[in-house]
Amino acid sequence: MLLKNSSAKRFVLGYDLGDKVSQISFLASDADMPETLSVLAGAELYNIPTVLCKKKDVNQWFYGKEAVRHIDDGDGVPVYALVSAAREGKPVKVADAEYDPIALLTLFIKRSLSLLSMELSLDLVDSIMFTTKSLDHRMVQVLNAVTANLELKTENIYYQSHEESFYNYMLYQPDDLCQHGIMACDYDLEDLTVYEMSFNHNTTPVVATIDSTTYDDLYVGKEGFPKDAALFHKTCDKLDDEFLAIVQRHCSEKIFSTIYLLGDGYKEKWPKRSLEYLCRTRRVFQGNNLFSKGACIAARERIRPTEGVGRFVYLGEDKLKSNLGMQVLKCGTEVYYALLDAGVNWFEAQKDFDIIMDPSGILNIQITPLTGKMPRVVQFYLDGLEKRPKGTTRLKIDLYMSSVNEVEVKVTDLGFGEIFPATGKVWEQHIEV
Repeated sequence: MLLKNSSAKRFVLGYDLGDKVSQISFLASDADMPETLSVLAGAELYNIPTVLCKKKDVNQWFYGKEAVRHIDDGDGVPVYALVSAAREGKPVKVADAEYDPIALLTLFIKRSLSLLSMELSLDLVDSIMFTTKSLDHRMVQVLNAVTANLELKTENIYYQSHEESFYNYMLYQPDDLCQHGIMACDYDLEDLTVYEMSFNHNTTPVVATIDSTTYDDLYVGKEGFPKDAALFHKTCDKLDDEFLAIVQRHCSEKIFSTIYLLGDGYKEKWPKRSLEYLCRTRRVFQGNNLFSKGACIAARERIRPTEGVGRFVYLGEDKLKSNLGMQVLKCGTEVYYALLDAGVNWFEAQKDFDIIMDPSGILNIQITPLTGKMPRVVQFYLDGLEKRPKGTTRLKIDLYMSSVNEVEVKVTDLGFGEIFPATGKVWEQHIEV
């Protein structure tokens, strides 16, 4: 019998899934910070083009840089925008055949994960966090369908937005970088997205929020910078002017201690006046793998939380922003019983438990927002509840969220063994939070 070595090095992954490019970062159990997988050994080439290519007249598929090469050589049929196609859900036509967009996206992710064989075995992965630019209900459905077909060895598979990956990345940075607000400017030659992270130190735990704004003022296009020298410099100057105007507007409204310039859009080193402005009294960093690293950190925190992280809670657009709980009797003493905690993703928020109901037939659910709103109590009347002796009415309570602002509560009468059989009666209530 072979015993599993519990001291063996284990890993967590952060997978940044984008419509144009994707990235994979990994974090070893004996390391402090993640590394990002390079598609070329010895180089810092992190971007995997989110592209598939089917070779003409043959059922042979390529992905990433190899797909781009075959497309450039003209011997393959390209499939771009895999994430958008999966979100839309319509069959994708490739040559004379139609394919399921979820299956195509699954194929791309499965093939790209095989790149990790250069660094580690997927059998050693304990947790994976997928991060995408936005994480709405449809994106969650897509990711659920994809991950169900990946046949991964771990059950610890999670999703989060770029905003939350930005937040998780900052949790592992020195405190002096978080003295004031933090800005990240993500640019890919088409869109510029500016993320502003703020901390409210007047709450316990400290509440972190992120506002994001997307601009198309810096659009260059897929073709990239002009080859002509004069046009190249003219384009650089125009981008610098536009970018300077945007960051000046943001910095005039808030104080930022740290700025991150993210994405391949800055490769040509065109920020001159804008960079000079940003570097005044601020720390400025440049890179393009922050989101995959942040996702990697989040993957570790989900399964092995570190000390001190509990001092903060992130309240993003896809987060529950209130604590839900009840006052219950435990060993004769009234105590607070937490139902759902603020800061969890709404699509992961759920709870089921049993209680012995008092004769009142009323459930009082306490809602305590972390956004500054007043706490309140929602009363749930169990009309028609069987009248039984005290301590003999057992109920099952199920809670889950149907959207970021809506909690569904279901109560089922379980009876009390053979003495008082269950009636099977069910009560349901919808709560706005």
